[in-house]
Amino acid sequence: MNTVSASSYSVREHLGPVEFTFPGPDGTDMHLKFPFEKLFEIGDFPRRAKEELGVDAVETVAFQFAGLDDPELDRFAASLVAAGVRLVDVAIDAGDLLEPDDAARAADIAEIKLWIDRFTAMGSQFVRVNAGSPFRVGEHAPADAPQLVSSLRELGAYAAERGSRLLIENHGGQSGDPIWVAELLANVGKEHLGLLLDLGNFDILMQPTMAHLFSATEGGEPVPFAAMVDAMDLAPIYDAIEALAPYTELVHVKVHDVDDAGVMRAVDLDRALGILFRHGYEGPLTVEYEGHGGDPWAKTATVIAATRALADANGEVR
Repeated sequence: MNTVSASSYSVREHLGPVEFTFPGPDGTDMHLKFPFEKLFEIGDFPRRAKEELGVDAVETVAFQFAGLDDPELDRFAASLVAAGVRLVDVAIDAGDLLEPDDAARAADIAEIKLWIDRFTAMGSQFVRVNAGSPFRVGEHAPADAPQLVSSLRELGAYAAERGSRLLIENHGGQSGDPIWVAELLANVGKEHLGLLLDLGNFDILMQPTMAHLFSATEGGEPVPFAAMVDAMDLAPIYDAIEALAPYTELVHVKVHDVDDAGVMRAVDLDRALGILFRHGYEGPLTVEYEGHGGDPWAKTATVIAATRALADANGEVR
């Protein structure tokens, strides 16, 4: 039975300013700032998700909290309990498990463990980390990189001891290559690591996605997404979903745009989810809306309704 859940990332434009610092192509730090208006506190997301989106399960993102001591973490945990909502997953973007310096990588692992502690205490079924930094442009490490494999084994065992399951995601860099992902999963071992498959995070969509995303920084007008993707051949995405379906334990139902007529872009959800269902996928379907402008709650609700309808047609859904 598939569970439909909602990610707090979907409503990020109502959660206040977001800033990123990440290594650029030349190794120097680059900065991004999204000056979103703060319309509600993330600690209230579980209640609002249940009341406004009709879901009993949610996902959240660690960087949406101010830090490990953010009081909103406690509010979020209390809201889960009060609303009777289950935490399916937390996306943890801290650290770089491909960092070659042993001391720096150990510090990153220690920070990730602290985030795992916070969210497994809330009962999170999964915890997602990155297979290296998604911001390291041009980084192509082998799938048997010793520091990456050993780090993921360590974190996988740590999460399991706390009743959770460690996942990686196709989330930039070499993780967009299904062959590389499959090899990494095999090298780490199924007992330590699984896969979160994001339907919209493959290389073919990264250029229009980044152009659309970055054009919204500093209050700019977003570049129209539809104009960039409507003429694209997205066949490689469905080939990648086919290749990774056997490994998938959690799915991000990624939609980049919902227009005024309710048309969703870019991935054809019927086709994408149909591939997964044919492979017998029965895990959670977490809606992650990545568009800009308009009411993200309403647009996320549109995607949830479409996801439920497709899951219902395949069998039972909750």
